[in-house]
Amino acid sequence: MFDLKCVQLISQLTGVEPWQVKPVKFGYTVAYEGTTQITLASQMVPDNVGLAVARVQCYLVNIDNTLTDYGIWRVFPEGTAFWDQSRTAGGTSVTNFTATPAPGQLPLDCDELLLFPPGWIINLRFTPSANPPATGTWRIRTTVFGFFIPPEAYSALGGSQDWISVQQ
Repeated sequence: MFDLKCVQLISQLTGVEPWQVKPVKFGYTVAYEGTTQITLASQMVPDNVGLAVARVQCYLVNIDNTLTDYGIWRVFPEGTAFWDQSRTAGGTSVTNFTATPAPGQLPLDCDELLLFPPGWIINLRFTPSANPPATGTWRIRTTVFGFFIPPEAYSALGGSQDWISVQQ
């Protein structure tokens, strides 16, 4: 239902036909082992479309089935997160797209509209500020819900947009 409502809204705002808006979901399950930077999601944006990210869902889970908290979702750890653009998935950042010192909850658990330009690989990076709990096998799972939109919709929505405002 979320996808249908977003497609309808994008269509109404931009005048493109609903069939031109293509839903896309992406993200990784990564090991949470320490305080080093990790890539939680990467997506190639084709040359002929823009990418509108509408929702990011991220959580921490223990996958050790011998423990009592096996499979229970937890809030992801404290830390900082940001989106960047590069030429390779998970590769070296060419340019930061959003503010790098953003508290993790801003980009990792949000309903926002973030527009990415065509022809780049976008990466969601996260740096935890603490080590994982001592017991268990911890994973951070991330799902990004977005839409490939035609160039006219991308332009109508304002083009490339940075939405994270860091107040310090």
